[in-house]
Amino acid sequence: MQYKTQFIKIKDLPPADSFLSSSESAYLQTLRSDKRKGDWLGGRFALKTLLARESGLLPVCSLPPARPQTPDAAQAEGGVPLSEISAVALAVLKQIDIVKLPSGAPQVFVGSVPDARSVSITHSGPWAAAAVSAPHTFLGIDLEKIEKRSRAWAEEFFDPAEKGPATDAHLTKVWTQKEAVVKLLGRGLSLNTREIVLDAGRLRLKGRALQAWQAAAEPQIILNSVPFDNDFIFTVAFAPAAAGAKFGKM
Repeated sequence: MQYKTQFIKIKDLPPADSFLSSSESAYLQTLRSDKRKGDWLGGRFALKTLLARESGLLPVCSLPPARPQTPDAAQAEGGVPLSEISAVALAVLKQIDIVKLPSGAPQVFVGSVPDARSVSITHSGPWAAAAVSAPHTFLGIDLEKIEKRSRAWAEEFFDPAEKGPATDAHLTKVWTQKEAVVKLLGRGLSLNTREIVLDAGRLRLKGRALQAWQAAAEPQIILNSVPFDNDFIFTVAFAPAAAGAKFGKM
């Protein structure tokens, strides 16, 4: 397995108290807006169901199906609609606790035991998504809707080498790649997206992003960007662990 993904329609989520741990339920109460709560819940539910599936904690038939990444991908794994997930399956999900680290990256505990696998969460519009890869690998994902944005946005966050045709689809794709690499490097808001440059599709790192990559023993970062649900771009940044890597979430 390089990585696996799970997509969830946020509006179809079961009640929050049916799948959140006690600490997650407490954190939910600190979120003010309904949109922020929905996005946060969607990401948690997507990651919990993915981890339960990949860990063998529940059979695939007990969980929602994994949505294909691309229109021509293999059919989704079998599963049940969100509205039909059993109380037993939801009880298992409550045992998975997803803690927010100071960097903003998620850390997973199953019971009280830390899970060493790399994970990442994203959301956009009606969708939430999660990804998981093996221990000692690096992973980051981002999902964004293709939409019109201001020229000022492109000027502020993009290097001149990245603008290419400057279409909404192109800029959205590049933005998802930047965000996915930020998550992979595990430094959160301490990194500037201008330190991550996609020059004609080739990744070039500068400043603190370069330092983070060097601290990780310079793993090879693979970017995979695909169209999703007509109006979205989904990107995975993945890197197998390099020999001597000492990088971790911060």
